[in-house]
Amino acid sequence: MMRKISTFFALFFFVTVSVIAQTPRNVDSRDYAVMLSAQVQVDPPEIKIKWAKNELASQYRIFKKKITDNNWDFGLIATLDSNTFEFTDHNVQVGVAYEYEIWAFSLGSAGGLFNFWGFGYILTGIDVAEYDQQGNVMLLIDSTLQVPLSNEIIRLKQDLRAEGWGIIEKYVPRTEAFDKAAVKKVKQIIMDEYSKDSENLKSIYILGRVAVPYSGNMNPDVHADHKGAWPADIYYGYTINEMSWSDILVNNSTASREANRNIPGDGKFDNNTITTDNAKIAVGRVDMYGMKLFLVGEYKTETDLIKKYLDKNHKYRNGEMSYTYSGIIDDNFPASSNIEALGSFGWRNFGPLVGAGNVKKADWFTALGTESHLFAYGCGGGSYTSAGGIGNTSDFVTKPVNAVFTFLFGSYFGDWDADNNFLRAPLASDPMALMCAWAGRPQWYIHHMAYGYPIGYSALISQNNTDLYKPNIVYTSQFPNGVVYTEGVKQTHSALMGDPTLRMNPYKVPSPANVNAIQLLDNDGKAYVKISWSPAETNENLHYNVYRSFTEFGNYKKINQSPVTTEQFIDDLAGEDFYKFDGELYYMVRTVMLETNNSGRYYNISRGEINHLTVSEVNDNEKFAATLSVSPNPASENAEVNFTVADNSNVDIEVVDINGNVVIQLFSGYLSAGCHNTRWDLKNNMKQFVPAGVYLVKVHSGRDILVQKVSVIK
Repeated sequence: MMRKISTFFALFFFVTVSVIAQTPRNVDSRDYAVMLSAQVQVDPPEIKIKWAKNELASQYRIFKKKITDNNWDFGLIATLDSNTFEFTDHNVQVGVAYEYEIWAFSLGSAGGLFNFWGFGYILTGIDVAEYDQQGNVMLLIDSTLQVPLSNEIIRLKQDLRAEGWGIIEKYVPRTEAFDKAAVKKVKQIIMDEYSKDSENLKSIYILGRVAVPYSGNMNPDVHADHKGAWPADIYYGYTINEMSWSDILVNNSTASREANRNIPGDGKFDNNTITTDNAKIAVGRVDMYGMKLFLVGEYKTETDLIKKYLDKNHKYRNGEMSYTYSGIIDDNFPASSNIEALGSFGWRNFGPLVGAGNVKKADWFTALGTESHLFAYGCGGGSYTSAGGIGNTSDFVTKPVNAVFTFLFGSYFGDWDADNNFLRAPLASDPMALMCAWAGRPQWYIHHMAYGYPIGYSALISQNNTDLYKPNIVYTSQFPNGVVYTEGVKQTHSALMGDPTLRMNPYKVPSPANVNAIQLLDNDGKAYVKISWSPAETNENLHYNVYRSFTEFGNYKKINQSPVTTEQFIDDLAGEDFYKFDGELYYMVRTVMLETNNSGRYYNISRGEINHLTVSEVNDNEKFAATLSVSPNPASENAEVNFTVADNSNVDIEVVDINGNVVIQLFSGYLSAGCHNTRWDLKNNMKQFVPAGVYLVKVHSGRDILVQKVSVIK
C-alpha cells in the first residue's frame, strides 16, 4: 500500500468560502472531480456548460480560456451556489475552441478529512474546425523487427498516412540492457530530424526494444528502496538544451532494482524534472521486452507480441472494434483515507468524453471481461507486477481487457522497464487495449481528445503541466490557506505506453472513394492537376479537404483555402515548388463532417483516400509511346490504371464487360502528353460493385486505342 506523499506541489490559494451546514458523509474520489458536458448553439452563439450534482459541493467557480492560451486569460467568469448545475456563456464566438475549468468546494468527512476543491475540465466550442495538424511522426523501430514485421510496418505506415501523418522511418539497433551510448545515438537521430523541420515533428512512436533513457534520484511512489533513476522516455521529446541533462550530481546505489541505481558518469541523468523548458515532442512506446508471461500459445516470441499489438491497432483505426462510449473506474484508494483521491482522474477525464452517466465504478477484470468500454482506469497498492484490488500481470495473460484507452496507478509499476511489468501488460493483452499511462503522479488530462486531439497531445499536456490544470486544492492544518496536493509534476518518469497518434473516432466519418488525380492543360497550355473523387456514403452535410505531398509518406499539406463542397478540386501548381516540376505528386482527400458529442460540436475528419500521378513539364517537342497497364490484376478492391498519352489530346477511359457493355466511364477530358494514372474502385455507374469476372479497360487518346484485360475477384 502506498504511503501518504511527503512532497506537495507548492501552489497556495487564499480563498474565502461559505460553508453550508449539513451532515457530511464519507468523501469519494468522485467528489474531487466535476464531470462536465456542453451544449452549444450558433445563433445567438452560446455555450452551456453542465455538470453532475455533488451533494457535498457548496460553491462552484468557473474559469475560461481559449485553447491557445497558456493561462485562464478570461479569469473567473462566474461564482455559483450549490443548487446550480449549469452555466450559459454568451461571450463566445463561432469556430473558437474554449476550455473551461470548474472548481467545486466540498466539505470533508466526519472522519476528519479537511475541506477541499475538486476540479473539472472541458474543451468545447461552436462548430470548431477540424484538428488536422498532426505533422510528422517518427517511427523509431528496433532493427530486428524490420524483416519479420515488414508487412505490419507497411500497414501501420498506411494507417498513419491515412490519418494525415507524415512518416519518418528510422531503424535503430536493438538495445536490451541500459546503454548510455545507444541512448545518445537515438537522441541524435531525433535531433537531426528535428533540426530539418522542427515545426512538424510532433510525435515519436517507439516500436520494439529501443534504448531506454534513465534519469533522476526520485521515488514518486515514495518507497525508500525505489529511489533513484527511473525510465525517462521524455528525454527523447525534450529538444531545447541537451546540456541541461547532466550526469555528475546524483550518487545513489541504494535502490533494490539495479537499473534504478544512479552514479556520476554512468549515463543515467541527474534530472528529476524538466524545469528549464517543456518537452516538445510526444513520445509513445510499444515495447514487449521482458513480458515473458505472455509467451504462451501462438505467441512464441516478443516479435509475436508486437505483431499482436499492431493487429489490434489496425483494427481500431479501421473501425473493426466494437465498444461503447463509456468508462469504468476500479478505485482501491478510497478518498476517505487518501487525500489525493487518485481515482478522481477517471471521473474528471472520462465524463467530458463519454458523459457522466456512462462512467461507473466496476471491478477491472470482471467488467472488461463481459463489457466493452472505450476507457478504463484502475488504482491500488502495487508491485512491479500487480495492483491491489485489480490483479496481477498474469491476469492480463488469461483474461480479456475490452477497453482501448487504459490508465493504471500503484506503487512500483510506474517504473515500467521491468520484466512482466504491470503498466505494459495491457498492451500485450487481448483483445483491445492500445495504451496505458501511470495516471496519478502526476495526474493526466485528456479532455482534448473530445475534439479529435491524439493521446500524444494529452501526454505532452500532462507531462508539461504545472498549475494550469489542477486535481485538487485541500485545506490541512499544515496548509490552512490551501495547497494543490499532488506529486510527480513535470517529473521525468511520466511516460506513455502505446501509440501516441491514437485518437477517438479515427473512422467515424466516412471517407471519400475513387480519388483520381490527372494532369491537364488549360487554353494557354499551362499544366494543372484535377483531383476528383466519389462522395462519402452518408446523407450528412459534408465538405472535403485536399492535401498534397511530394512523397508517398511525406507531410501532406492542405491546399484548399476554404471548404470544398463539390467532388473535385483544381491544383494550379502555382508557386516556386512547381517551377518546371517533374515527378511524383500524392494527393489525399478527407471528408469533414459536423459532429455533436458530449463536449459540444466540432468538425470531425475522416481517414484519407490517396492517389498519385507523375507530373511532367509540358514540352511539345517531346514524344511518348502510348502504353497501358492495370494493377493489381486480378483485382479485389481497387485497380490502378496507368497509361501514357503520346500527344496532347482528348482522352476517354472506360471499362466494358466481355459483351461490350460500358460498365463505367473513368475519365473524359484533355490531357497533356506523358504518363498519367487513374483508379477504378470496381464499381459501375450506379456505384455498385461489379460481379466477379473479366473486364476490359479501354483508353482512347488521339489515334491510339489501348485495351487491357483485368480480372475482378471477390
